[in-house]
Amino acid sequence: MTRDQALEIVKKYTTKEITYRHLISVEGVMRALARHFGEDEDTWGFAGLWHDLDYDHTADDFDRHTHLTIEWLRAEGMDDDKILNAILAHKYPDHRHSLIDTAIVHADAVAGLIVAAALVRPEKAAGMKVSSVKKKLKEKSFAPGVEREEIRNVEESLGIPLDEFLAIAIAGVQDMAPEIQLV
Repeated sequence: MTRDQALEIVKKYTTKEITYRHLISVEGVMRALARHFGEDEDTWGFAGLWHDLDYDHTADDFDRHTHLTIEWLRAEGMDDDKILNAILAHKYPDHRHSLIDTAIVHADAVAGLIVAAALVRPEKAAGMKVSSVKKKLKEKSFAPGVEREEIRNVEESLGIPLDEFLAIAIAGVQDMAPEIQLV
């Protein structure tokens, strides 16, 4: 599957701009992490791109979240178990068996923080620094929905120091910034 085909699936199932922006930003972080670990960028990117695909439809029925995504993706011909399991893993700890399964949890959290930080800056994502994101990480009232522990414990679970992880994640979001109006 090409990225254009993957994006068509996103456009087909998402209904809110904020969800679309989130999916693209997590894709960017996952692609950057894939490069860091020497993994397949499309596999990791598509897992990030689709991890919350059903969110606009399951926010009020959270038990169905990720399961509906899996149904849709299978109907669209996606049968890559690595991608499908990573999507489940971002919600269910018992699906976290591999590096991609753990990385998606951290990517989901950090992308939300970085996008929120970019939205309050005049220059958006351009020139964003690790130090400014760390400052926002410490502000509990800033982007309160962000799972901060999923960012802070990245060194323990992925073996990447926090500053390096934030730099990788910022670069990943910056790669996608033109697509999500963060330039």
